[in-house]
Amino acid sequence: MPAIDIFSRRRFNTLLLSVGAGYTLAPALLGEGTLPEVSQSDKKSEAFSHPGMLHSHGDLARMREGVLHQTQPILVGFEALRAHPLSQLTYASGGAFAEIGRNPTVHSQEFDRDANAAYQCALMNCITGDPAYAKVSIGILNAWSTTLRVISGSDSVLCAALGGFKMVNAAELMRHTKSGWATAEAERFGRMLREIVLPVVANFAPFANGNWDTAALKMMMAIAIYDDDHPLFDRALQYYRFGCGDGQLAHYIYANGECQETGRDQQHTQLGLAHMGDCCEMAWHQGLDLYANLDNRLLLGFEYTARYNLGEDVPFEPDIDQTGKYRHNAISPRSTLRPVFEQIYNHYVHRRGLPAPWTQRAAEKLRPEVAGFGADHTGFGTLLYTREASPDTDEAASVAVPSGLHALANNGAIDLDFVPLARTTRYTISRAEDGDTRYAVIAKNAVGPTYRDPDVKPSRLYSYRVNAVGSNRTSSSAEEMVGLPADWQEQTVGQLSGKSTASFDGMTYRLRSAGVPQNNQHITAFLVHRKMPAKSTFTARVVPLIASQFLQLGIAVLSDGAANVVEAMLLLSSRGEMERPAWSASLLRTDEAGASSHTVITSQLSAPTITFGRLAGPLSLRFELDDTTLHAAVSMDGSKWSEIGTTDIPNRSLRVGLFLNSGLHKITTEVCFDHVSLTSN
Repeated sequence: MPAIDIFSRRRFNTLLLSVGAGYTLAPALLGEGTLPEVSQSDKKSEAFSHPGMLHSHGDLARMREGVLHQTQPILVGFEALRAHPLSQLTYASGGAFAEIGRNPTVHSQEFDRDANAAYQCALMNCITGDPAYAKVSIGILNAWSTTLRVISGSDSVLCAALGGFKMVNAAELMRHTKSGWATAEAERFGRMLREIVLPVVANFAPFANGNWDTAALKMMMAIAIYDDDHPLFDRALQYYRFGCGDGQLAHYIYANGECQETGRDQQHTQLGLAHMGDCCEMAWHQGLDLYANLDNRLLLGFEYTARYNLGEDVPFEPDIDQTGKYRHNAISPRSTLRPVFEQIYNHYVHRRGLPAPWTQRAAEKLRPEVAGFGADHTGFGTLLYTREASPDTDEAASVAVPSGLHALANNGAIDLDFVPLARTTRYTISRAEDGDTRYAVIAKNAVGPTYRDPDVKPSRLYSYRVNAVGSNRTSSSAEEMVGLPADWQEQTVGQLSGKSTASFDGMTYRLRSAGVPQNNQHITAFLVHRKMPAKSTFTARVVPLIASQFLQLGIAVLSDGAANVVEAMLLLSSRGEMERPAWSASLLRTDEAGASSHTVITSQLSAPTITFGRLAGPLSLRFELDDTTLHAAVSMDGSKWSEIGTTDIPNRSLRVGLFLNSGLHKITTEVCFDHVSLTSN
């Protein structure tokens, strides 16, 4: 079947080659078990700094020196770690299990307990030099990497990310210090991370409160560091700054310091903030200043939360989160402080020389920080993070490269944003056009971490790279088009409450919109569409990264005329119980004016596409036009199709495309479609 699309086959293949490592990021937005294959040569072309998660070699030396010389408060922090029951050489594991899970609980408590012990004994080994501690930690890591096969339950993301984060930090320390851990055993642990843990957190948790998202984020970053996987690391950085869910920095911490969970309760708020702090600390150990993003927004969230829980008043605005499920009209009651403040205080005050008065007061009140609750977060921050005033960026400087490059078309230009190096530097920005593999420099000595490229033309695909001046290490590429490909149009049907936009990066169409759902059979949607020849097939795959739980999305056929009236829609939507709704695919037919619709047929979606009321995997949608009959179908794998139904379409000029409404009046949501194609029958 000849293709009818914007790129010739030769040009499209050239484009894929030009995208390089960046190409892996769009297909990575898939479902469980469907992460993209990345060649080892691409993935491990440049090693990370190791150990490079929460603790570097310099951190370990600082702790050892503090304990040796009885420096306070490091010493009192160490005593808190040493006295803890899970830091003992006599620790006895309850055994590893093939399955762990949360909601329902399946050995998750044993997993978390072992994870805490593995991490704490790894720290004890690194600080004291006693190999017996390493033996305890390594024994736990080996037992679980040999045994674990399944992470289950509706809270599987938290099960994988909380205890899992403790374990991978222990593994990083044992692998990159003189612990005696065998290479084959360390590699087996890495396979467990990639094959068992990563699929669970691969799509983050945009359906939940933000602490879920941020837990998945830090777990993904840790796996990427352990495995020297730059595309995966970049993907986590992208989501931290631009993701669709509540775990995105601006979605979790608002401009006044209020947090997404501030109206829920203060314990979960502190937990979400702590996860974000861990993300920033890991990035710092790779030479990147994620802490500074959005003008130190993370510090603002900590200051607001510390101030409130220390008894002071703070401003509060009623809010609705990105899912639409969690709405808070009043601030939640004050609660106890979690041991999460030393890390943030020491970074902003001692590394960066910035004031953090309320975070400092919280840290001082808790000092020494002890263990956190369960495996929720690391605790022991007084030992782990107390430092003198020093930037300490030299360790990772040799491997640091600008990361997380993001490109977005905006008002006829393309805006670039990346995570800058922790050390002060300037950047060179290069660009290629329409699949050309040759990059030309468009900016020298740019200050960063943002840059606007105004010298762009509509419907052309641009690819960008960034490197620090004087360095030959280049960021992964980012692709973006100004406007949409030729022949594509944007259109709004009905009344939407916010601005709608669409963009294309060579692989993925991103629709962003705020709007109400169809009400009283009236259609409300933001669409992008193109001509649909007679006897043709249009397919598009929905990427399962969906935040709004009230949205409607799908594909549509329109008449090709002055008004482009909607003729039919293949609609994905949910209804029922808020936390576990039922999802369906419905074929809708509209009246002659295209203003209202009726349902031709509805088909309920089930596992594995829908699990626990969530779109868990990619779902392909298809319209096949045969003379005057339109066939609607869905597929979980893009090859085996299930027909939803058929409807008659008048024999006239038509258009076909993608549509979205967020289902929320004031919240803009984003939905991505990839594998979009139009072929002749």
